[in-house]
Amino acid sequence: MDRNRTPLMKEEWNLELEKMTGSPFAPKWNAIIGDRIGEEEFLFVTSFQKDLLHAKEHSLYQTKGTILPFIESYLNTSDFFKKQLQGIPWKQNFELIPFMNRDDLQTKITEIIPNDVNLKEIVINPTSGTTGKPILAPNHSKAIGCYVPLIEFSVERFGVRPIHSPKSTFAIQLCYQENTIVYATCHSLAGGSKFAKINIHPNGWKKPSDLQNFLTESSPQILTGDPYAFESAMQMGIHYKPEAIHSTALELTPALRTRLSAYFQCPVINFYSLNETGPIAYSCPNEPEWMHLLPHDLYVEIISNTTGNPVPTGNVGEIVLTGGRNPFIPLLRYQTGDQGEIQYGPCVCGDHFPRLRLLSGRKPVYFQKQNGEIVNPIDVARILRKNPIIYQFQVEQTNANEWVCRLSLEETTRGNESIWENEKKAIQVELTSLFGEGSVVHIHTDFPLDGKKQIAFLNSYQRKKEQEAKS
Repeated sequence: MDRNRTPLMKEEWNLELEKMTGSPFAPKWNAIIGDRIGEEEFLFVTSFQKDLLHAKEHSLYQTKGTILPFIESYLNTSDFFKKQLQGIPWKQNFELIPFMNRDDLQTKITEIIPNDVNLKEIVINPTSGTTGKPILAPNHSKAIGCYVPLIEFSVERFGVRPIHSPKSTFAIQLCYQENTIVYATCHSLAGGSKFAKINIHPNGWKKPSDLQNFLTESSPQILTGDPYAFESAMQMGIHYKPEAIHSTALELTPALRTRLSAYFQCPVINFYSLNETGPIAYSCPNEPEWMHLLPHDLYVEIISNTTGNPVPTGNVGEIVLTGGRNPFIPLLRYQTGDQGEIQYGPCVCGDHFPRLRLLSGRKPVYFQKQNGEIVNPIDVARILRKNPIIYQFQVEQTNANEWVCRLSLEETTRGNESIWENEKKAIQVELTSLFGEGSVVHIHTDFPLDGKKQIAFLNSYQRKKEQEAKS
């Protein structure tokens, strides 16, 4: 038993987990993880869950008045908070507080992290999302553990009752990538029930039939993943009927939601979450185009894209967040870069927390090799994100065998031609290998680094083909 990774691991949990990992149908596991939940973290999450349920029952969501104690608690421990709030009457006028953005997380993270936290407890989860701007998102196992009650609350709203037993598999996450980590684990906050992340790409299996057999054998209550993975699963003809589909990371269009629900014969829950914040909202059971604010410790604003001032209900603007439970990244008017609108008031579904409607979500983009094989942009991000000299990127497919890779580089590298030429060749080798034989990758280093959320992946070639087909 691995009690270093899963401190509360029990013998019966381990036995059931070994059955999953040792299955003759198992994928090619390549990682071992645990929840890092000890007694202290367990108590933190159970207390969080109790507060969440109480807040949901009594509609106690955050306002700019109730979030003030959170801000004050970091005033003397976070240098970033101290600088942002210095000299302004922020308690009397919340909107005077300057915004925090992704650029701050990349360049001022040492100022943001409070000086009274234990840095040995940091869990690093690098992310670039669909922005192409890699950032380090330090987190804590107790904050990550809060995903469990938040996800469980969202699925319970759709009639799914999580089974807290080591014999149960609560969720399997589907990915479709050439390379990704693949693992199975059990969760201390769910009675030892199992969770797995699998790669449904053919590269991830010993035999083609193993994927279907593994899903049937594991019998997960829900399937999680992004719309790209679920579209790939349908194209591959995977047959499994979970109790619910949990879709996250990318925009889920109404048409795809309908197709997924019909194919998997279950409700489809759209989930809005960021690495920097954790879960934010889930789709309303009655009006799925709207999403209810999920946690009780986040204050949501919608601000004007032109003035930066909060906009009245019913108007579109940028989603800004304050609060959260990550002890390493307390959020102070954090600009997500996502666009939406907000509504307040009772909802017929019974959850009376504010409702968000995302206007321009993170749409899935597909690349295609000359042989017709699909390339997941996440594989592209994996190659570029691991290089510390790349601050931001954008990759566009412009022809059947041609791509343009636009980069913002670290200043020292940009000024040293010999170093950059070596780096450039290495990037081109990896990308051309990914895109397939005969592919051509042009690399430019004039991509703007301005702190704004940029679209990371474009396929103008596919868009042109679709327009030609319509004309």
